[in-house]
Amino acid sequence: MFNNEQIVMETTWTQLNIQDERDTLLQLLEDGQAVYVHTSDDKHYLWTADDLTFWRNWDGTLHDGVRLFAPSTLVNVASLQHGNDDQSWLPASIQRPLLLTDTDNNDVLIGWLTARQVVQQLVTNKRRAELYLDVLLDTMTDAVTAIDRDGTVLCWNEMAADMYGIPRERMIGRKISDHFNPESLMLLQVLDKGRRVRNMYHQSSEGTHVLINASPIVDDAGHIVGGLASEQDITHLVKLNQELSSAQVSIHETLPRGDDPFTLMDGQSHSISKVVRIGKKVAELNTPVLLYGEPGSGKEQLARAIHLAGAYSDAPFLSINCGAIPPGLLDSELFGFIGGTYSGQDIQEAGKLEQAGYGTLFLNEIHRLTPEMQNKLYRALQSRSFRRYGGQEELPLHTRIIAASRSDLEQLVAAGQFSSELYYALGVVSITVPPLRERREDIAILVHMYLREFAMQYRKSLPKAAPDVMFAFARYDWPGNVAELRAVIERCVILSDHDELQPELLPDAFQKFLHLPTTAPVTLPPRSTSSSEAPVRHQGLKARITDEEEKERIQEAIRSASGNKSTAARMLGISRGTLYNKMTKHQLL
Repeated sequence: MFNNEQIVMETTWTQLNIQDERDTLLQLLEDGQAVYVHTSDDKHYLWTADDLTFWRNWDGTLHDGVRLFAPSTLVNVASLQHGNDDQSWLPASIQRPLLLTDTDNNDVLIGWLTARQVVQQLVTNKRRAELYLDVLLDTMTDAVTAIDRDGTVLCWNEMAADMYGIPRERMIGRKISDHFNPESLMLLQVLDKGRRVRNMYHQSSEGTHVLINASPIVDDAGHIVGGLASEQDITHLVKLNQELSSAQVSIHETLPRGDDPFTLMDGQSHSISKVVRIGKKVAELNTPVLLYGEPGSGKEQLARAIHLAGAYSDAPFLSINCGAIPPGLLDSELFGFIGGTYSGQDIQEAGKLEQAGYGTLFLNEIHRLTPEMQNKLYRALQSRSFRRYGGQEELPLHTRIIAASRSDLEQLVAAGQFSSELYYALGVVSITVPPLRERREDIAILVHMYLREFAMQYRKSLPKAAPDVMFAFARYDWPGNVAELRAVIERCVILSDHDELQPELLPDAFQKFLHLPTTAPVTLPPRSTSSSEAPVRHQGLKARITDEEEKERIQEAIRSASGNKSTAARMLGISRGTLYNKMTKHQLL
C-alpha cells in the first residue's frame, strides 16, 4: 500500500579463486575494490576496504586466511526491498557483508551491502516513511487513533486533539482508558472481539458524536497486536437532526409571505442569506443580473423572486433555456419574426423580449448561445432596442434580462468561447447560488415548505418526516440540489399513506444513509472452540445502569454460559479482564 524507497546495493566486485595469491587480493582491496570468493564447500566470502588491516598483516596464503573469516550470508534482495515480516533470512552474525541474490534465482549474485549500510538505509527509509505518515495523519479531516494490544496510545493526530480537546502529549504513551470510559470505546471492543467496524455511529465522550471506522491489526501468526480507528465528527449533523425531528414549522412560517417574494429562497445559512440580501438590492433597479450555480440550485427561483420584488412585478416573467432551443429557432423565439413575403400574408409574431414588456426575461444556460446570438443580444442591450427577424423596424427594449449559467463565463471569455461585451453587459451584478450540500442547515425549512406545498396539491394531510428520514437528508450530498429535494418530497407525499414519511419511501440512493451501524468480520486463522463457547445472545452492559442491575446481568450471563467466563464476557460485550474486575467489585468471585 505504500511504496517506500528501495534498498540501494553495491553492484561491483572482483571474483577470485581460493587458490589465488594473497597479494592479488590485497592489491584489489588497496584499489578500493570488493573481492568475492566462492569456495568448493559452497561458502561465500566478500572482503572490502574494511578488511585491509587484516590482509596487510597476514603472511599466509589466501586459502588459509579465508578460514579465519565467517562466511557472508546470502539474502534474496526481495526480503530487504519488500519489507517481508518473515525474518528467517537474518544472518546469525552481521560482522560480514550481506550478499544479495536475484529475486527469481538465489544462485545469481547481484550485489552486496555491509551491515552498516543496511542499517543506515533502513533507518533513513523508516524516518522518511514516518514523515509521510505524520503529514498524512495531520492532513486528514478525520480523527485517527492507534493503540497497541494493551490499549496504550501510539497515534493521536491533530484532528483527534481538536475534536476531543486533549493535546497529543497527554495521549501518546498513555492508556486510552485513562481519558475515556473503557466500556464505550469502540477500539477496545475491536481488540477484544477482533471485528472490523465500518461507519458505526458512536458517542465516545459527552457531546461528541462520530462515525467510526476501526480495524484490528493482525500479525502473520493471527495475533491481534493493536487497533486503528478513524472518526468523522458528525456532532453538527446529530444536533441538526435533533432540531429537525423536534421542529414543527407553523403554517404562517411555511407559506410564502405576500410581501416578501424571497421567502422561498430564505434560510438559516449565511450563504443563502447573502444571496437574498444582494437579490433584494438589485430587485429595486432594472439592471441586468448574472446568476451562477449548479443545475437545480434555484437560479430560476431567485430570478423570479427578483422580478416579483421589483417595480414591475405585475408584468410578465418569462423564461428561456438557451440550450434547449435549436439555434435556428432561438432568434425568432427571442426577438420575434415577420414573415409572409412569398405567401402575401402578413405574419408577425412577437418574441420573448417583446412579450415580457416591462417585466423580466430569464435566460438560463446563457453560455450555450451561439456567437451570432451573443452579438445580437449585446447590441440589443446596448441600444435598448431590437428588430424582429425579417423586420426593419426598431422596437424599444424595456425588459430586464436575468441570465444564468453553470459555467464560469469569465473563464469562457478568457478562452475566447464567450463574448466579452455581452459578459460585461450582463454581469453588472453577479450572484452565485450555493449548492444545497453547502447549506444543509436550510434543509429543514425546505422540507417543511415542500411537504406543505405537495400536501395541499394532492389534498393530503400534512405529514412530517421521521427522524431517520431527516438524518438521511442531512447526510446526502444532493447532486440535483433543491430541485432534487423537491422531487424527493413530492414522491414521498404521493406514496405515503400515513402522517409520517417513513424511510422505505425514499429512493435507493438514500438507503445507505439510513442504517449506520455495520460490522464486518476480520479473517483470522481458525482456532478450535468448544461447544460451550458458541455465541450466545445476551443483553450486554450499558454505561448508565445501576450497580444492582449490573450485578444481576453479570450473574445471569455467567449462568447462561455455564460458568465459562470468556463466553459470559462476550455475551456482555466486554473483555474477560473487565468481567473479572466487575466480579471482584460485586464480590462474585
